[in-house]
Amino acid sequence: MASWEEQLRDELAGRDLAVASVPGKGRGLFAARSFFPGEVVISQEPYASTPNKISVGSNCDNCFASRNLRKCSVCRVAWYCGSACQREEWKLHQLECRAIAALTEDRKKMLTPTIRLMVRLVLRRKLQDDKMANLVQLILPSFELDLKEITHTFSKFACNAHTICDPELRPLGTGLYPVLSIINHSCVPNAVLIFEGRTAYVRALQPISKNEEDSEEDALLEGYRCNNQKCDGFLLPNAVDNSEVGSMYKTIEELERKLYHPLSITLLHTRETLLKIYMELQDWQTALMYCRLTIPVYERIYPPFHPMIGLQFYTCGKLEWLLEYTEDALMSLTRAADILRITHGTKSEFMKELLGKLEEVRAEASFRLSAGDEQ
Repeated sequence: MASWEEQLRDELAGRDLAVASVPGKGRGLFAARSFFPGEVVISQEPYASTPNKISVGSNCDNCFASRNLRKCSVCRVAWYCGSACQREEWKLHQLECRAIAALTEDRKKMLTPTIRLMVRLVLRRKLQDDKMANLVQLILPSFELDLKEITHTFSKFACNAHTICDPELRPLGTGLYPVLSIINHSCVPNAVLIFEGRTAYVRALQPISKNEEDSEEDALLEGYRCNNQKCDGFLLPNAVDNSEVGSMYKTIEELERKLYHPLSITLLHTRETLLKIYMELQDWQTALMYCRLTIPVYERIYPPFHPMIGLQFYTCGKLEWLLEYTEDALMSLTRAADILRITHGTKSEFMKELLGKLEEVRAEASFRLSAGDEQ
């Protein structure tokens, strides 16, 4: 029987990739052929995964969709968007379901996403239902349910688990991707990790030559917050609404402008916060001002085709279109599409929506131009 290393080598060879030791980094993933920008270098389903919000039913346990969710009638913890997803997950969930259902309500409240991911990892490894069950041994060695090994495995999660995000890079859950964990971090990455549902896609950001190491950028949202207004608000108990918070942040931003360089990360974070506040207040003009101020900093700190730049241009374009700055919106959405078609591909629902908006704005700009000529 082939060893785990041989199985991994064969798995990667079929995708024109190879694994090799990198001095000072351990193992790394290398290209066995050239890849061009936007091309999928590798894709993978998670070995085990779980949504972030396991009690409120924000995402399907199987596909991470957020619509038409129904709770498992037995454990009342798992959520599914339909019977197809529930059937697909049943082999794993029936074991998990039995264990969760036996817990008291107080114990169920203590069931965090990380604990649930650990349970799913253990159950999946015991099922051994596909070849990836052996490849995962390269990351987390086989263990029984003893405290020492569980503690050791929890520490491994921090290095090897990936945050599953939606197309706008908002965190949805956590997954274990055995092959993708081999990819090393770089502050100037040549590839980016994007998700469709819980399927992970690594796309080339720039031309990758044969024998060049693939690298991806670490997630920026390490200490992320949820999108629920109760959790995402400014923690000022006496504040009545966001207008007061916005006023305070504007004062902070004015002081920081006097103290910091225009490209300061501290100033950038304050302006990002102001952008969110004024979008919640539906003050689109002020929101647009702060959005525009963030883009030069994004372009300075990220590689040219980084999704964060594309998403910020997308936000800017939508605000400009809302405010009827059609020509500006056309330029912003064009820039967004040029970047995001490389990082997200052209077939995802997210990109179809963006390209649809771009065509609408282009048509409107053309109509306004022709109307102006007639006058």
